[in-house]
Amino acid sequence: MAISSQAVANEFIRLANGQGKQLTNMQLQKLVFIANGYHLAIYNAPLYYHDSYAWQFGPVIPKLYKALQKYGANVVTESIEADDSVKPDSDQALLIDGVYEFYGNYTGGQLSNLTHQPNTPWSKTWKENKFGVIGSDIIRDHYKDLLQIKA
Repeated sequence: MAISSQAVANEFIRLANGQGKQLTNMQLQKLVFIANGYHLAIYNAPLYYHDSYAWQFGPVIPKLYKALQKYGANVVTESIEADDSVKPDSDQALLIDGVYEFYGNYTGGQLSNLTHQPNTPWSKTWKENKFGVIGSDIIRDHYKDLLQIKA
């Protein structure tokens, strides 16, 4: 069952804090989006129920963007308001942990560069529909390719 993008972001914040690190607004946007991509690829279902959009600097979840807006380009210093949370030891928690282990040391710029590469969900959507919704099928197929999962 999908949860809010804020709950996913809070799990990344929790993981970073556990290592004495902090994440920026941009890092959180990209990590949450990437986690959704892997969730779609593995479970054929979205991780969060908010839409992702192709904005100029990559994929953005407007609901999460609004929650993080006060931080600007700075580090996010505390959990954000959410109506739900990631359940410990759930498939969601394990997936988020794996994404954090792999991508958690990337800067916001590095994560943005990853999502801007040719043939990514963002680049395909940006070319066809600037500022439009990035379709779950495009996201799923891209991350299945990354994982080399056959449809």
